[in-house]
Amino acid sequence: MAAEIPSHVIKAYQEGLAGSQAQNQHAINALKELNEQTPSPITLAMLGSAETTQARYTNQPWQKMKFAELGISKLNKAVKQVKKAPYPQQARVYITAGCTFSQVPKMMNRAEHGDHLLKQVIAERSEFDKLNNQLKKMTYRCAAMAADKLEDQPRAKSMLEKSETFAQLLKSEKE
Repeated sequence: MAAEIPSHVIKAYQEGLAGSQAQNQHAINALKELNEQTPSPITLAMLGSAETTQARYTNQPWQKMKFAELGISKLNKAVKQVKKAPYPQQARVYITAGCTFSQVPKMMNRAEHGDHLLKQVIAERSEFDKLNNQLKKMTYRCAAMAADKLEDQPRAKSMLEKSETFAQLLKSEKE
């Protein structure tokens, strides 16, 4: 699904999400360049997510808001662009946006939108089942975070349990 994005850029993006400021900046630079050369909703969504994540790495409140708003704007644009795309593309963008929205501070009022996007991905059961286990695990984990932010503890628990099921599947696949 992210075939047009080189693996080293995906790795930098993932490391940036996991806490590496340098890798996050590397991902932003690479994704900007890729999006200028060959625009795609997936690239735009990843760029928006990385830019939103950049807010974590600054201490200035106005900078945090600037980065978050810039990234959220790109994520919203990617979601609009992919509405009529095939499910795998749509799912990737919705998962990226949903996960990002579920992690921004509650005051930004994005948890509802993130939750909605993730529910849409999961609702297409026959298509969702075709996604790789890593994406399914991530979808459920992010849905649990969104439900938690929305103070829906039973749903958060259910989604977390489903995420753990896929985590165990992935672990057994590696063994």
